[in-house]
Amino acid sequence: MRRLVVASAILATLLTMPLGAAAAAQTTHPAIGPTDSDRATAALEYLLAAQGADGSIDGKLGETADFVIGAAAAGYDPATLKGCDGTADALAFLATASDAAADDAAQTGKAILAAVAAGADPTSFSGRNLAARLEALYHPGSGAYGDGSTFSESFAILAVVASGGSVPDAATAELAALQDVDGSWSYGTAPVAAGQGDSNSTAIAVMALDAAGVHSADKAALAYLTSQQLDDGGFAYQNPSAWGPSASDPNSDSVVLQALLASGQDPEGAAWTRGSNDVLTNLRASQGADGGFTYPGTGESAFTTSQVPAALMRAPYAAALHPTPGRSLPTSACPAPTPTPTSTATATPDPTPTPISTPAPTARVTDRPIVRAAPTPTSTPTPTESTPTPTASTSETPQPLTVVAAATAVSSASPEGGNLTHSGASSQTGSSGGIPTPLAYALAALIGMVAVVGGGWLLLTRTGRP
Repeated sequence: MRRLVVASAILATLLTMPLGAAAAAQTTHPAIGPTDSDRATAALEYLLAAQGADGSIDGKLGETADFVIGAAAAGYDPATLKGCDGTADALAFLATASDAAADDAAQTGKAILAAVAAGADPTSFSGRNLAARLEALYHPGSGAYGDGSTFSESFAILAVVASGGSVPDAATAELAALQDVDGSWSYGTAPVAAGQGDSNSTAIAVMALDAAGVHSADKAALAYLTSQQLDDGGFAYQNPSAWGPSASDPNSDSVVLQALLASGQDPEGAAWTRGSNDVLTNLRASQGADGGFTYPGTGESAFTTSQVPAALMRAPYAAALHPTPGRSLPTSACPAPTPTPTSTATATPDPTPTPISTPAPTARVTDRPIVRAAPTPTSTPTPTESTPTPTASTSETPQPLTVVAAATAVSSASPEGGNLTHSGASSQTGSSGGIPTPLAYALAALIGMVAVVGGGWLLLTRTGRP
C-alpha cells in the first residue's frame, strides 16, 4: 500500500509540473504594446519611404529639418538618411535649401537646429556659414531677427542656443513683448486680441524663451495652453476655432508636448490629464499601422508625421541630442525592389514582328499628394509649414512597423479603444468550457491521482493483502 501511495504522488507531481511552468511564463511575459521609441522609429521609417530623390521631405526645408532632428532624437545618424535606394541625402538638401532661405530668419534658424542635431558645425555646414547668415539678419536696435515675427524670433533664438552662442537680451525682450494679454502668441509681428493667438505659436515662443533661460512668461503661457487642451487630452491649433469645431491634431500635440517639457512640466501629470487622456495618449492614437500620422479629416502625410518623432522622444528644440554614428533606420517601410525581367531570344519562323506592349507607369510613394494642415486665414500661414519638429547597435535594429501594426490591430478590436501599453490580456488564458486552461489541467491531474489511489486500494482490499 505504501508503495502505491508513493507511486501515485510521483504521478501527480509529474502531471502538475507543466502548470507551474505555464503560470510563471504568463506572469513574466505579458503582451506589451509599442514604446514611444518604437513609434518614433516607425514614423521615421514612414518618412524615409517618403523621402524625395533630392533628399527632402515634400521639397521643404522645414519638414526635412524635422526629419533630421527626429532621427537624431531617436538615436539614428542623420547622415544615413538617404531614402530607400540610398541615393538621396537629407543633409545635402538642407545645405542647398538654406541658400534659398538665406534672408529668412525662421528657416535659417531651423537649418542650424538640424545641422547641430546631425553633429555638424553651423559655421561650416557643407561650406556654408549658417551662423553668420543668421547674425546678419539680426537688428540690434529692435532686437528683431528678420521680420521680427514670433517664428523668426523663436527659431533664431533656439538656433543660437543650440549652437552654443549668446542670445542678446534685446532678442528675448522682443519675443516676450509679442505675448498677448491672454498669455498666447500669434504668428505675426505684434500682439493680438485675446482669443486670436494659437497653441503652436505659443508653444514655440515658450520653448525659445525657456531655452534662453527666460521664464517670466511661463505662467501666463501655460495657463493659456491649459485652456486649449481638449477632452481627448490633445491640442488644437485654436480652441475655440474660427474655422469650425476644434479638433486635436498631431502637429499641435507635438509642439505643445515639446513646450511642456521645455518649461519643466509633466505632460502626463494630473495638471495635463483630462479623465484618462493626456497629450501622449492622444498623439499615439493618431498613428497608423504603417507609422504615419493622420491629420483630422484628411489622411496620413509626411507633412503631419515629420514633427512627431522628436516629440515622442521627449526632445524640445535646441535640446542636446546624441545620435549613434553610422546607425541607420530600418527599411521595412520601403517598397520591395522589382526584379528586372530577363528577355530570352527565341527563334521564330514568323517574320512579322510581335508588338511590344508598354507597361503602365508605377506610382511611387513620393508621388502621393501632400496633405496640408488645418485651413488657416490668408494672413496666417499653417503653423507647422514654417515650424518644425537611447540608442542601440546596428546589429540590434528593431522592427517597429511590425509592432505598431500589430498594436493598431489589437486596439481597433479592443473595447477599451486603443490602450496599446498593456493590450492582449486575453491571451493569458485558454478555454476549456469557460475554465482557464491551467485550472483545467490541475483538475485533470487531481482526478488522475484519485483514480490511481482509489483503484489500488480496492484491488488490495479484494485480494486481502494488508
